[in-house]
Amino acid sequence: MAQFWKVGLLAAALFGAAGVAVAEIRDLSGSVGYRERIAMPKGATVEVSLQDISLADAPSVELARIVLRPEGNVPVSYRLSYDDAMVRDAHSYAVQAKIVVDGDVLWRTTSVFPALTREAPESVDVMLEKMPMQEAAEMPDVLTSSEWLVVVLDGKELQSERLPQMRFDADGRVSGSSGCNRFTGSVDTSRGGFAFGPLASTKMACPGALGAQEMQFFAALDRVTGYNVQNGAALVDADGREVMRLMAE
Repeated sequence: MAQFWKVGLLAAALFGAAGVAVAEIRDLSGSVGYRERIAMPKGATVEVSLQDISLADAPSVELARIVLRPEGNVPVSYRLSYDDAMVRDAHSYAVQAKIVVDGDVLWRTTSVFPALTREAPESVDVMLEKMPMQEAAEMPDVLTSSEWLVVVLDGKELQSERLPQMRFDADGRVSGSSGCNRFTGSVDTSRGGFAFGPLASTKMACPGALGAQEMQFFAALDRVTGYNVQNGAALVDADGREVMRLMAE
């Protein structure tokens, strides 16, 4: 018995010396709500996730997710369990949420709700925005089939090492990066249109040419009213002029 006890102590010492990370499960709690004074539809599910949004030129990384089926109305309390060993002090994290009924997203986050680091609150209360009812709710398949890099902006080929990046989802959402800050928002495709809604973005300082590129990119999105795929993919303005040309990653 003494021999086994010594072996156990030796193994523990070796693991400690090697710096092996041991998972420590922690909880992040808060609530999900919306501003409209209406009851939550029957059969609604509330999906809440914890995302690492640190990288401006890459998709966010999901650390935890929970799907709730509340019986009452908002606010809906949640508790997310995550592995603390995956959290880095220098990274940025956010809570995202949406309310889904029969596959349709009726409310979702359009702003960044920080969590865990950078003086974020211990409890994260998330406020959702109501999604517009769309006659043609689905994003065109040709745009959802790839993630896109913006290679031409306002008629000029971009030379930056960090090109703007965009991803379109079938439910009318868009996300990506200006090359500096990450953004998320919606695209209104109702009545045959194609218009970007309000966008939420991170607030990192963008030095020099990268900052100028970001300003030009977001200003260009405001002018987009359509798209064409005759020669690749392009977003166009009301007169059919190319605002930006996209290249599949």
